[in-house]
Amino acid sequence: MKKTVFVLLTALLAGSAFALNKGETELENNGWFRYTAGTTNFDFANLTRSDFLLERGYIRLSHQWTTDLFSKMTVDVLSSSAYSDGASIRLKEAYVDYNLPLKETKFTAGLQKNYFSLIYSWDYTNLEKSLGDKEGVLASADYGLSLNGYLPKGLGEWQVGAYNGEGYKRAYAANGLVNIDPQYIANLRLTPFAGVQLGSSVLLNKSDRSAFKNSTTNYYKARSQQVALPDTASISRFGLAPMAKLAFGPVSLLGEYIDFAYTRQYHYYASDTLGAVTDSTKLASEKKYHQSGLSIVPVVSLLKKKLELVGRYDMWNVKAEGADKSMALDSAKSHTLIGAGFNWHFARREKGKPGCELQLMWEREQAVNKAAKPKDQIMAQFRFEWTGLILPQ
Repeated sequence: MKKTVFVLLTALLAGSAFALNKGETELENNGWFRYTAGTTNFDFANLTRSDFLLERGYIRLSHQWTTDLFSKMTVDVLSSSAYSDGASIRLKEAYVDYNLPLKETKFTAGLQKNYFSLIYSWDYTNLEKSLGDKEGVLASADYGLSLNGYLPKGLGEWQVGAYNGEGYKRAYAANGLVNIDPQYIANLRLTPFAGVQLGSSVLLNKSDRSAFKNSTTNYYKARSQQVALPDTASISRFGLAPMAKLAFGPVSLLGEYIDFAYTRQYHYYASDTLGAVTDSTKLASEKKYHQSGLSIVPVVSLLKKKLELVGRYDMWNVKAEGADKSMALDSAKSHTLIGAGFNWHFARREKGKPGCELQLMWEREQAVNKAAKPKDQIMAQFRFEWTGLILPQ
């Protein structure tokens, strides 16, 4: 016991992680203590938001069973107003890796990363979420199976996977609103030479049975005289996300483009003007949606990587099918975002990973509808992360 405690404390003080050997266990904690101030049109005399909270509180346990078998579990303890205690806990990772006989290839089963766009490799140098995560294309993790591998001579990496398609916050539900058709993802990233990375991801989902806000319970629409059913689905979901990263000396530029399309399918019964069902035949109507955008994040590292200057530009367009079947731009939901800030590293872990740092970021989101005032947000965050090793006895 004394030996275990000694090794763990040594790891905490050193602020470094270990390449695990057979029988070893790694404990890791990631904490993000954040202040957020929000306002309209930079009017900070009239704040729309001002709060401190624990944005992330990851507790990770990793164990190396054998040379070829590895497992990890991560829970997130964070601030939440959904419960009277002001905190919430959720499962973020729970998976097993098994190295296959094929060189540099492994099989992963469980709650794991979604290998689509930049979402799985996003390191929060910019403390906002990646574009696909922020705009709700998909969650950062999901339940499923995947194959993961590296290309020869360090040329790149690849992943293919089948997932629930609902994200890490949703599992089986008796009401049938969790996806019964798997979501398939394939990803490829190439590093043709040092400092350059190119890649692309593709997402396919035949049907996503998420409970949308307008379909969790039966409801009545007076104009169309319909009683809607709670089995609304998105069908024919397709996403494509090419990316590129350039890194030379202290300067890096990260970018991605996302193209995402799906069809919303509504089921309903015909009704009279009072909302009473007049025909028990289940009817269906469909409406197409298309979303696309890009994100560019430049970073400049200074003072031996203690200081990082960070910028961001996002553009996101949302279109919906109209009565005439044309795709009309939703000017209220479509927007641009600009941001700038810095990170100051008090201490780093191994391989330059954050140990303890201060992050400050300003963002402005402007709807395409110019009548809407821009929304400003300032975020200040202390990010503290450590790793400890527990040796077998």
